[in-house]
Amino acid sequence: MLEKSQSPSTFVFDMDGTLLNEHHELSPLTIRALNELRERGNNLVIATGRHFMDIRAYLKQLGGGIATITCNGATIHNGDGELIKRELLPLAVNEILLPLGEQCGVHLNMYTDSEWLVNTPCESMLDAHAQSQFFYRQIPLQEMLTTPALKILFYGENVILQQLKTQILAALTVPIHLTFSDEYYLEAMPKNISKGDALKTLVEHLQLPLANSMAFGDGFNDVELFRTVTHPVVMDNASEKLKQLFPDALRAQENVADGVAAFLYQHVL
Repeated sequence: MLEKSQSPSTFVFDMDGTLLNEHHELSPLTIRALNELRERGNNLVIATGRHFMDIRAYLKQLGGGIATITCNGATIHNGDGELIKRELLPLAVNEILLPLGEQCGVHLNMYTDSEWLVNTPCESMLDAHAQSQFFYRQIPLQEMLTTPALKILFYGENVILQQLKTQILAALTVPIHLTFSDEYYLEAMPKNISKGDALKTLVEHLQLPLANSMAFGDGFNDVELFRTVTHPVVMDNASEKLKQLFPDALRAQENVADGVAAFLYQHVL
């Protein structure tokens, strides 16, 4: 188990299912713990599948000045909110993925530089964005086909998404990165785009220490991140498959129990 004297100097946090509670909020205890980390000279990084515009309210709650990896690594910003890197999917990917998703009957979403776009409304998806007020705009599928995207998201039942993933991999003519952020979200990013790859870019750009680093997460979009840091910490609410993939990783209590803050106070602060 990690000793407090071994405290890492760079901490990376996923948001949904990790930092955020069941109401998609930062609890007062979580805010306090992260502020104490920074007061001790540590570097904080947010690494999320959310859009950068979708997390600005949370960054403000944390006092700002935090570097971010958003859209699962398609965009990277420094602590002042300045763009370090962005990567778009080739339009040829839209032409393959979106029709397949429509045929499967799942909800089609895409993140552009400034918007969240959908082809049909889905009210159940909006709850997670009440805090940020970052909501989708509906456009025709034909327009989505010709719109450059940072990432494409499919929302639906896991069994259907698994079938869709198989169909996508069989139909693709260009390489991309496909991952499940949770069982209801299948996400497509450009090739070699992941939270882990983005972290390598970020620490090089900002000259942050990666040795003895720590990352908290709960989804398969955190796999590359866990493989990049020294100390991966898997949330108890993560799937059993993810836990089995990292059997020696540290464990934190569920996000609904302020698991990140509890871990930090027990092992780091």
